[in-house]
Amino acid sequence: MKLTFMGTAGARFMVAKQLAASGGLYIEDGKARIALDPGPGAIVQYAKRKVDLTKLDAIVVSHRHLDHCGDVNVMVEAMTEGGFAHRGRLFCPSDALDDDPVVLQYLRRFPQEVVRLQPETAYSVNGLEFSTSPRHLHQVETYGFRFGDKLGWVTDSAYYDGIAEQHKAEVMVIHVVLMQCRAELPHLCLDDAERIIREAKPRLAILTHYGMTVWRAHPWELAAGLTQRLGVEVKAARDGMSVEL
Repeated sequence: MKLTFMGTAGARFMVAKQLAASGGLYIEDGKARIALDPGPGAIVQYAKRKVDLTKLDAIVVSHRHLDHCGDVNVMVEAMTEGGFAHRGRLFCPSDALDDDPVVLQYLRRFPQEVVRLQPETAYSVNGLEFSTSPRHLHQVETYGFRFGDKLGWVTDSAYYDGIAEQHKAEVMVIHVVLMQCRAELPHLCLDDAERIIREAKPRLAILTHYGMTVWRAHPWELAAGLTQRLGVEVKAARDGMSVEL
């Protein structure tokens, strides 16, 4: 399995200023090709890295906030060759399709299937299996994912009991938006990430989706500090970084 970070920006100010890219995560495993959370500028990041989007098998959206799905429509068009190739699948929560949808109506017939994600449910894409977590504590319907025992992806959420175990895997990607926890903002802070890593004990933890306060604190320095304190390898993702599992 190969992961490529098409962007590491999280939250509206990092995305609006494009201090880091916001293209989400790309997974290649065997014959499976999946784009996760294609935020604003994803189409540019994939083109920049010469990824042939007509070979995508699926687009997966964890939740409907723009920093996670801003380019979902153009990515669907690219995957389906403008709708002329009826192929690929789109996975997203129901509220991305219903009231105030982020997926345009005319595009929904382009993919082979549009799948409404359900909590704690298993899915398969071209031989690659993944499952959703229970619903996260966030402003909208949000799910994290596990790709077997290889990869756990902890997307936006406030911390809750069980979050570490539900995403536990050999490698864990953790969205860290805040330096300090704030009750009014249901996002993970650095202390939350440390607690998750301590409880799950992955072989490798990768921090990404930085908010402004995390960015200013230098994520690579924060990762080095966590590695020293926890005895677990912690990396700070950077735009374009690839990791082979």
